[in-house]
Amino acid sequence: MSLNKSQKEAVQTIEGPLLIIAGPGSGKTKTLVERMVYMIKEKNIKPEEILISTFTERAARELSTRVINRLKDENFHIEGMYIGTLHSICLKIIDENIELCRLKKGYRVLDNVDQKFFIFSKLKYFKNIDGFKMFFEKKEYLTNWKIGEILIKWFNKFSEEGLELTDDSFLSKAYRDYEKMLEEENVIDFSSIQKEAFRVLKNNEVALKAFTDKIKYIMIDEYQDTNTIQEKLIFLIAGETQNICVVGDDDQGIYRFRGATIRNILQFEERVGKECKVIKLEVNYRSEKDIVRFCKDWIHSLYWDKFRHSKELVVPEEKDEDKTRVVRLSVEDSESKWQERVANFLIFLKNSKKIDDYNQVAFLFRSVRNKRIISLAHYLEYRGIGVYSPRSNLFFSRDEIIMVVGVFLYILSRPESKIYNNEYKLDILDYYKKCLNVVEKKIKSDELFKDEINQLKEQYKLERNNGALLELYYKIIGLSLFKERFENKAEGVLGNRELYNFGIFSKIVQKADQISGVLKIKNDNILKVGDYFFTMHLKFLKQNGVDEYEDIKEYAPKGAVSFLTIHQSKGLEFPIVIVGSLESVPEGDREEDEELEKRYIPYNDFEPDYRIKDFDFWRLYYTAFSRAKNLLVLTAIESNKGKRVVPSLPFKRVYESTPDILSGDLKFGDLEIEVTNSIHLKESYSYTGDLLKYKECPYKYRLNKILDFQNIRTIDNFYGTLVHETLESLNKSILKKEVLDETLLYEEYLEIYETMKKRDNLLLSKEILEKGFLQVLNYYRSEFVKRKFRDVEKNIFALRKDYTIEGTVDLIVEEDEGLKIIDFKTGSDELSEEIMNKYIEQIKLYCYLLSVNTTEKVVGGEIYFIKNNKIIEVDYSLGDEDKVLKEFDTISERISKGEFSEKSSSKEKCLKCEFKNHCFGINMI
Repeated sequence: MSLNKSQKEAVQTIEGPLLIIAGPGSGKTKTLVERMVYMIKEKNIKPEEILISTFTERAARELSTRVINRLKDENFHIEGMYIGTLHSICLKIIDENIELCRLKKGYRVLDNVDQKFFIFSKLKYFKNIDGFKMFFEKKEYLTNWKIGEILIKWFNKFSEEGLELTDDSFLSKAYRDYEKMLEEENVIDFSSIQKEAFRVLKNNEVALKAFTDKIKYIMIDEYQDTNTIQEKLIFLIAGETQNICVVGDDDQGIYRFRGATIRNILQFEERVGKECKVIKLEVNYRSEKDIVRFCKDWIHSLYWDKFRHSKELVVPEEKDEDKTRVVRLSVEDSESKWQERVANFLIFLKNSKKIDDYNQVAFLFRSVRNKRIISLAHYLEYRGIGVYSPRSNLFFSRDEIIMVVGVFLYILSRPESKIYNNEYKLDILDYYKKCLNVVEKKIKSDELFKDEINQLKEQYKLERNNGALLELYYKIIGLSLFKERFENKAEGVLGNRELYNFGIFSKIVQKADQISGVLKIKNDNILKVGDYFFTMHLKFLKQNGVDEYEDIKEYAPKGAVSFLTIHQSKGLEFPIVIVGSLESVPEGDREEDEELEKRYIPYNDFEPDYRIKDFDFWRLYYTAFSRAKNLLVLTAIESNKGKRVVPSLPFKRVYESTPDILSGDLKFGDLEIEVTNSIHLKESYSYTGDLLKYKECPYKYRLNKILDFQNIRTIDNFYGTLVHETLESLNKSILKKEVLDETLLYEEYLEIYETMKKRDNLLLSKEILEKGFLQVLNYYRSEFVKRKFRDVEKNIFALRKDYTIEGTVDLIVEEDEGLKIIDFKTGSDELSEEIMNKYIEQIKLYCYLLSVNTTEKVVGGEIYFIKNNKIIEVDYSLGDEDKVLKEFDTISERISKGEFSEKSSSKEKCLKCEFKNHCFGINMI
């Protein structure tokens, strides 16, 4: 593959610290791919000795897919390579060293919403800490939710800095208590993941040595957006060799608000501790010459002093043409005229065939939740232009969600509910009235719907076993009004937006079940369940906003222009980029927050305080402008009235020197617009989670795997997982030759049960709990545990042409003739021939997967039925897996083509299915 001089130098510089400054469109990903290929193919470095961190999971999958494609004809296996975001890599470190962590097996990672609910549920404890009132006395418009958000902001900052606070101030005491609460609940928030991984390796020499012995080379992408604890971790795991390659562009450092520090990339050379080589990638292959010129003018319109790496971006010879490619599209003081001009421009592009699809155009704003931006989106849709804007906070405004919320209200609300109590003054009450009104109108106009919904409401008035909220939700979407929508044959994210939103709502409902702790809705708790769901859970989510579905493979859906935040556009590129929010001005933290930050976080005067807001503002818009490939458009409703001038002062010089789109400077005749790039990512499939699920019912597979509908957790699954996780813990202890007795084993079993109980909101009877431990105990007392264990819960992979097969082996044992796979089953061994054949087929597939992940001979496996210690031997010879691999090829192709219409016709399976109320498959029985 052709590389320019700088790219080639970056590829072939392997030993020691390396800083690659990669300007926009400079072929950074290609360089990283070729560097990995060079390391593996030419330098004979084992893939498992390489760690690569990317900023997003999408970037990680794209990188691994491209490396796989480059090595597909070679006999190399990159399955063991550490590749992912720093958070995912840190979770892997935690999982591999769980016994050294504050966490226990089965811990749960809190997302942003989980963290807010967690803090809110503990607020009374924080209010009792000395100094609480004084800390919050000057804060305005305080609600409990706002207090929680303020605490989260500081807790996340402390975690991202890797701080251990010991003083007696309110924030320090609150943070220490918060860490204890996380540990007691066996959960971890997103910001604490890296701190915990760092703590584990820093405090345990054996674990650190094992890691550094394994990982010899480190590559970190988007280094300008790393934080303090990430830098500490990177330097720690690099060991003495410091074979660290960091890649980034300080001009695109836009995540300070999430704890990132630009200092990491600007001071890398002096902080790394060894002589560091610096290579600059300065040829922009993405953008037209005029766009590159404009970006340079913008970045140079601010004085940077020493706070920026100098770089001189140029275009390749084939783009070295002086043509106008940056224009403005604005009007004066009229929102309606602005909307009309923007729509007319888009329609002109389409009708003149300058673009084939609206997805060649992206609008970038500071926020897409602004009323003016949402109004523009609605106007464009009115003019027949599709708009993809998943973060515009429109989720609860969608017709399908209004109807679902209305049905929940109709069934669960009672006259004495807090919803209608004026004492609570719910600001969401008008929304609930609107939802209920929509449902009541439908009841009047649709007799079938009226009968169905009233019948469902009667079920929840009776004293009966009704299940939790998620079960009610699946009954609701089984009403005739909804279930027809599930037959939608449309393609893509936009075409299936309703169904994706139904899937997102299933997660909202499941989370409500989890937080409220309600297992069954009964007469004596229905009021409490409804009050929590409506006055807290949905209220909080509506106030904070819920994003709609985003597909990492389809970042620009066909048939629609994209409305994205500038942060959201990071790492993407579009043929035409229209940048708005030109009324914005640099904004910094409030003074009191700045003073607090200096007090708690080791103050670094690398960047002067008064300049930070300007630096961050210029970097943000540089990132926006540099997304454009063929045409960059600045858009605004110009105004000189009032206090705020639009465009604002920072944009004044570059804006005024930019011609209007109809000035004649832009020659539409020679304007060529490229198509939007598609992203080719290899999907990963497993035997039980994908192959069997799809074969059983493609229709249900789509709901669960594609649309992300949540499963209702069952006691049977809960029980099986409890026994399995205890066996895993026991086998790891045996592997490490740790001292263990039956008392300790029982304590471990109960500890895992308590963790799962909190996580899954399910309970086992004392009889079933004892039965499970007896199975574990019988295994522990058996002769089997005297065998030579080689690995526990081993992840194995195999690369196919268009996808990856993955699996996890319960246990690998070593025999004289070779390695054997052990697969534990907690159910009965009295099975149908069909099910037993599936178990055997899985063992043979796993033998194949293991064989491509090791140089040792794999001789077969055993199916171990824990219930009665019965073992079934499965022999393996190379080629036994051919049949199942062909099935994988067929089914992966069907999944990629979206073939999901077929439904199960098994009465037994359909009656147990969450979707039996709305799936027409049940009618075939």
